[in-house]
Amino acid sequence: MQYYRLYDLRNQYPSISNYVTTLPGKVNLYGLYPETNILPIELKSLDGVKFVKDTTFRFIVKIKEKQEDKFGVLYTSEKYFKNLESSIKESNPYFLNNSFNDVFVVEVFLNSFVSLFESFVPKEYSAGVVVLKNNFINKDKSIDYDAFVKFLDWIVSPPNLEEIDTNGVIISQLLINFREFEIDQEKAYFYPDQQQTPETNGGLIDNGGTNPASLAEAQRLEQIQKIQTELLNINQDIITYSTYISQDDYPNSGLSTSILKVFGVLEEKEYVSGKYFLNRKKQNEDIRKQLTTYLNSLKSKKDSLDLELKNLNSNNVTQPTQPTPTPTGGSYSGTNNGGSSGGGNSGGGGGSSDEANNRNDGPYGRAENFR
Repeated sequence: MQYYRLYDLRNQYPSISNYVTTLPGKVNLYGLYPETNILPIELKSLDGVKFVKDTTFRFIVKIKEKQEDKFGVLYTSEKYFKNLESSIKESNPYFLNNSFNDVFVVEVFLNSFVSLFESFVPKEYSAGVVVLKNNFINKDKSIDYDAFVKFLDWIVSPPNLEEIDTNGVIISQLLINFREFEIDQEKAYFYPDQQQTPETNGGLIDNGGTNPASLAEAQRLEQIQKIQTELLNINQDIITYSTYISQDDYPNSGLSTSILKVFGVLEEKEYVSGKYFLNRKKQNEDIRKQLTTYLNSLKSKKDSLDLELKNLNSNNVTQPTQPTPTPTGGSYSGTNNGGSSGGGNSGGGGGSSDEANNRNDGPYGRAENFR
C-alpha cells in the first residue's frame, strides 16, 4: 500500500490543518464549524509490530503457526514501518488504519514449511548429512523470524539482472548450514531400514577431513561462498543507491541543509548538503552527486569481485585481482520525506497468501524450491 500524505489526498475537506492529534492514539477532524463539527478517529497501535532492516515490501504480514490459530506475530518492512510512524506524527489516520484492515494484512502459515523441512530429514541422515539450518528453519524446527521476513521480501520483490546466472534463485550454499557425520556402510547394507543419526553414529565431523586435496577444495569453496555473499550485499546496495539517485527530493533540515541517511548492509552513511541557502534544487543535486560517487565505487568493487569469483570457479591458479575495500550502502531514513530501498534476497518457497504479490508496489511474484 502506498503512503499518501494529507496534502496528497484529493479531498482535503476542510483543510489538512484540521486534522489534530488531541490524545495519543486519537485524531480529531474539525469541520468548517469546529465548535460543533468534530469527527473523532481512533488510531491503530503499532505495539507488537516489528520490522526487519533492509526490507521493502509494502504490507503488514501476520505469521501464524497454522491457519487455525487466532493470533500471530506481526511484521513489516523497515520502510513501511517508518511510513506508519510518519502517519501517526502527521495526524494522518487513513494510511495507518487501512494498513491493519484484514483485507490488506497478509497471513502466512509456517506449518507447511516445517512439514517440508521434516520430510527431508530421513533422506539427509541416510546420506550422512544433518541440516543445522535451512534458510529460516533451525534443526530443532524453531523459526528465525528475521530470516523468514527477508525471504518473504525476496519473494515479492522484482527479479534483478544479477540473478540471471542462477535462473532467479539464490544458490543453496548461501541458504543452508549443515555438517556431515560418519555412516556405517556395512550396517547400512545389512540393515537398510534402520535409521542412522549423528547422535547414534559418532557425532559430527568436519567437511573435507584431513586430506590435503579435500582441505584445499573446502577452502576454495569457502572463499567462493564468502565472495558470493559480499556480492549479494553489494548488489542490494547498488539497487538502493540507484533508487535514491532517481529520487526528486531529499529530506531537509531547515532552509540551508539537506540530510540523507543511508543504512547500508555493511555500513551506515550520512550525506549532507549545506552550501546552498534556500536553493532546494542545488541541495538535491549536491546530495545526488555524492550518491553517484559512492554508487560508482560499489560498481568498481563489484567488477573486482566478479573477476575474482570467475578465477575461483575456473580453478585458475593465477593470482586473482584483489578488490579494494570500499563501504556499501542500503536503506534510508531522513528527517522528512524519504524513498524506498532495494529488496533483500532470501531463499525458500511457497506458503504465503496469494494476495502478497498484489500488495507490494509493482513486484513480480516469484518463488523457488525450498530445498
